[in-house]
Amino acid sequence: MLNILVTHGKKHFSFALIVLGAGCFFLSNILFKIVFNEVEYGKYSIIMTYLSLIYILGLLGLEQIFLRYSFQKKTNIITTQKFQLQLIFWIILIIPFFGVYCFKNYFLDVYINIFLLYFASLAMVALLFIFNILRLNTNYVIAQFISNFWRFSLLIIAVIAFVYKKILFIYIINAILISTIFIFIVALIYCQKKIKFVFDQDVSKKDLLFTAFQFFISISTFSFLLFGDRFLVEYKFSVEEFGNYFYLTNFFLAPFSIFQNYIGFKQLISFKKQFSFRTLEQLNRKILILGCLLGLFLYGFSYIINFYKFLNFDFERYTLVIFLLIIMGIVRLYSASINSAFEAKTNIRSLQKANLIFIFIAILIMSATFFLDLLEQVVVCIILIWLMRCLIMKKILLKQFKDA
Repeated sequence: MLNILVTHGKKHFSFALIVLGAGCFFLSNILFKIVFNEVEYGKYSIIMTYLSLIYILGLLGLEQIFLRYSFQKKTNIITTQKFQLQLIFWIILIIPFFGVYCFKNYFLDVYINIFLLYFASLAMVALLFIFNILRLNTNYVIAQFISNFWRFSLLIIAVIAFVYKKILFIYIINAILISTIFIFIVALIYCQKKIKFVFDQDVSKKDLLFTAFQFFISISTFSFLLFGDRFLVEYKFSVEEFGNYFYLTNFFLAPFSIFQNYIGFKQLISFKKQFSFRTLEQLNRKILILGCLLGLFLYGFSYIINFYKFLNFDFERYTLVIFLLIIMGIVRLYSASINSAFEAKTNIRSLQKANLIFIFIAILIMSATFFLDLLEQVVVCIILIWLMRCLIMKKILLKQFKDA
């Protein structure tokens, strides 16, 4: 019995790290909500959204190319293409410049050290690549530790700020940025010592670049789905309202994101090795049940917290938004396995088709948001886009397998 528990514990320890990272992020946001005033919390929310966005989008989808065309030859030895690594190296150096430029010109009211922001941006972009190297090497636990370390440090910084309430806002932000740079340096040293690359020429540069472009479009639309609602709220409402929405999304979407990330983390590699639509449908049914149960729990939990005034936030004011966020969480969770199957098994023609259809539908739905004045209406539009993306990928992948 003990051996079974140990075996299962080791197998799912990476999931425990995802939960721990999400828990640290959740608690740090609660503490910062107490420490900061509304404007400061709004600015903090913008910075956290930026770091999360550049982590996901910074490699321009090249991590998907790496996973698709690279293989674990044996433990700690990965076969890939030299051109891939060269391209990724330059992207890691260049993209943070664009990120910093956009941040400084779009968020004029948020002061931040430009050099720290650049190196923190570079660290976040590079960490995604290191995460996928370790993931391909089946170092799941180490990969998740490196990916979530900045969230662990975020809680430590939040606790210190909560205890010593006189720490200036800018010092807290600087400490957060420095922590991301620190874990990047540690992760880079570990990878250099542990992982060895061997090169092949199985894929041409032209095919790599063409596939990379398609995945860039795909990952851009995915990033828009994850963060588009936040930027819309910031654009249409105030910094304070952005902070409140950020708080709500972290409270109600974070639990869904834990399972969403874990399913995507494990299933992509699993589907790459073996895939069937029957397995996918069975998994989706389990995911829907999990999502509904999780949604009921979160709604009940927020009701109890609001009733007993455990937190300094008026959940009742956002009842409809909360209900919609739970629906969004269920849809996002349902899409996790479909997204993994699509990334693992789709061909370039199907990927192109999915991108074109989705972009067209997303533009139509997003056009409506410019005429909407309520937060709830914006959330409904984002839910529709998530749902359409999910259905498009599933239908196109099914057609691809029927035609094969």
